[in-house]
Amino acid sequence: MAEDIRDGHPVDPMTDTRIQSLVDECSRQEDNCRYTGASLYTWQKSAQRWRAGFLIAPILLAGVATSQILGTTLRSDWAQAVAALMSLTAGFFPSIYIALNMDMRVSEISRSAAEFTNLRDRFRQISIIRRSGPFEEFQAEFEALMDRLDAARGSAPPAPDWCFKEAQSKIKAGHYTSDVDEQPAS
Repeated sequence: MAEDIRDGHPVDPMTDTRIQSLVDECSRQEDNCRYTGASLYTWQKSAQRWRAGFLIAPILLAGVATSQILGTTLRSDWAQAVAALMSLTAGFFPSIYIALNMDMRVSEISRSAAEFTNLRDRFRQISIIRRSGPFEEFQAEFEALMDRLDAARGSAPPAPDWCFKEAQSKIKAGHYTSDVDEQPAS
């Protein structure tokens, strides 16, 4: 048991208010990481759909534009104009995709979501495991996680509000709750 050097009495880790304060802060950071990670995963799924659309749409547009369907079935100036417009539009998709840096964004979002999920778990773990140990060890591990969290925040792309709102509703509905957390304590 740790000793309080101020008056020579041992400190009970369960009654040390500093430890309880760190446990509370770990819970806050765990929640922050849960919401941020879930928001980023929501955004990642949407970004993957957009990427697929930007990759598939020009193939389909170019295929229809160059096929004989428009020319043989409609045989008009209108059909030729539609085919030309489809070809032109298909040509814009790769440029828009590159200009928006969408491929890099999906991998960046994915990395950030994984890091926030890992941090969420680590904050939960140290609040459970370190709460019964010496305050100094708990604080050192907490500070290391906060440094990691600061780095994650600095490199993470900010998720759009609609992603946060969707993640929030899923979290409140229990989508991110572990089965073990639902069971009564034995």
